[in-house]
Amino acid sequence: MSKIINLKSSEEITDVVEYLWETGANEVYFLAPKGAPFLKNTVALKLLKREADRLDKTVVLITKDEVVREMAKRVGLSARVSLPKGVEDLEYAKSGEKTKEEDEEVFKELSPQKYESLLEEQVKLKRDADGRAPAYDMSDIKPSAGKASKIDISEEREAEEAEEKDEFQEADFKEESRPSFFKRLIDKGEEDLKDEDKGEDDLDSYLVSDDDDFKKTKPFYKERKRRGLDFGEKRSAPDQESRSSSPFFSFKFLSFFVGGALIVAAAVLYFILPKAEIVINPKIEPIVQDLSVSAEKNIVKSDVVLGKIPAQLIRLDKKASKDFPATGERQLNDKATGTITIYNEFSSTPQTLVEKTRFVSSDGKVFRITKTIVVPGAKIEEGKIIASSIDAQVQADQAGEEYNIGPSDFKIPGFQGSPKYNAFYAKSKTAMTGGAVGLAKVISQNDFDKAKADLWQSLQPAIKQEIKSQVSPELKLLEGAAKEEVSSFEAIGSVGDKAESFNLSIKGTATVLVFDENDIFSLAAKKVNEKLADNKILDEGANAVEYSDLQSDFNKGQLAFKVKITQRLVWKVDADNISRLIAGKNESQIKAALGQKEEVEKARILFWPFWVKSVPVNLDKIKIRVIIDPV
Repeated sequence: MSKIINLKSSEEITDVVEYLWETGANEVYFLAPKGAPFLKNTVALKLLKREADRLDKTVVLITKDEVVREMAKRVGLSARVSLPKGVEDLEYAKSGEKTKEEDEEVFKELSPQKYESLLEEQVKLKRDADGRAPAYDMSDIKPSAGKASKIDISEEREAEEAEEKDEFQEADFKEESRPSFFKRLIDKGEEDLKDEDKGEDDLDSYLVSDDDDFKKTKPFYKERKRRGLDFGEKRSAPDQESRSSSPFFSFKFLSFFVGGALIVAAAVLYFILPKAEIVINPKIEPIVQDLSVSAEKNIVKSDVVLGKIPAQLIRLDKKASKDFPATGERQLNDKATGTITIYNEFSSTPQTLVEKTRFVSSDGKVFRITKTIVVPGAKIEEGKIIASSIDAQVQADQAGEEYNIGPSDFKIPGFQGSPKYNAFYAKSKTAMTGGAVGLAKVISQNDFDKAKADLWQSLQPAIKQEIKSQVSPELKLLEGAAKEEVSSFEAIGSVGDKAESFNLSIKGTATVLVFDENDIFSLAAKKVNEKLADNKILDEGANAVEYSDLQSDFNKGQLAFKVKITQRLVWKVDADNISRLIAGKNESQIKAALGQKEEVEKARILFWPFWVKSVPVNLDKIKIRVIIDPV
């Protein structure tokens, strides 16, 4: 997890380290503003690196200052010009900005020559700033008797700068002869950090109260003191004479002032900063229950006593259709059949035609009616005869495909030679079909049964997939709690029909019984809580379930089964009591005290800052975190 912290220009290294200690993130990005006091303080950066290593966290400084990035690199810290892409996108998403203020720059390392050049410019700027605001002694304002009333500050300053420049150039910036001045500051800071375990006074010696960034390192402070540029030491003869007459601005007075400031700073560090965090893993006990449960569609809430929970009965249908080949064979001697319409234009008297009365088509094919019919009498309107009609089924007189004729006109040869021959006639509107002779493909019973089995086998996976898509993920579907069956089928063609292929349609129905598994957990939790001790709680998020002996009744909408459920009991930890117990104790005393607590499985102790060796007495400075181990 990453954390982005925006620093203010007024914040010190103690603020930065406190942010690092308090955040729970493993990766911390500090957005450092230009001119922040700790940026060019090597010791401050080393302190930040030390605390990051102690807390096992990754720290990245985000700054546009090349010198600061190089300093951070030399003390082991990561430094970038801008946030990495993934973290940067997260930051912009949090802030609600829609566009980035600028594109991410690529961090490039400084060459040693460029780094020394930039450092020299920084030192020169600091000296120029000092030149613009020279410090005056009390004797400069009120000269001593018998001495000149004024001291030529400008001439003195020029001489001082010339001396400093020569000394810096000669002693600090000759790479071939000795390390650079800033390199010596880093090395000196590392030596000082080795002695940090001597006590909290050593920490105070790393910092001085001056706001100037370049005076916050102990090496620089000593360098300035060595040259006589601070604390009222001798700088020139006129300056010595003027300061000797001023009792207020003495080394003793300045030492007293600095000493008081350090004491105040030490008191602040001792009484305000110390904190302690205790991470406790409570004791955990597994608990196993064997339950007999009935899930029924007719109940709406769980019954702990009877072991019943609500169930849902779901039904769904799915259809499939496919063409299948006909593989049966049969010797055919079939006569063509069809329908004709018989007309009566002879008289208003009905005419009876007996079974097998012949009708001859216009191409000479003979067909016979399959049963006796009565042709209605014609209607007489205004002296005209209007023909009546009736439909009749006919069959060819002989077998064969040649009788499969199209629509035709028919005569009754039995009326030939009488007036009825032309007054009684027939017409067919559709073709005659079914006439055949010889061996032909037909639909067999085996064809039909095989087609039905194949179609159902291909439909079952589709039904199961449909069940999964229709049943909510919150509902539990046990193996054996679903039933699929063929509810209907329909075929185009019948067994024995002459055909090369036939079509079969089938409808499958699935019946499913499901329940909410949380009802099982709730049922088990209620049984546990009835007998649970006051010093333990049930970890309801840790449940393992095994189902067995399933019995289903889809007609009644009931499921009966056995369930083995494994849960965890967590011992309660009283954080307030622990805080009072460990207040003021050191690490060994804390371990001994927590070892007597049966609810504590293990604990981890964190102190802040690094020199703190015992828990503060102030309970507000103690943080107790209880973490339950995952399943």
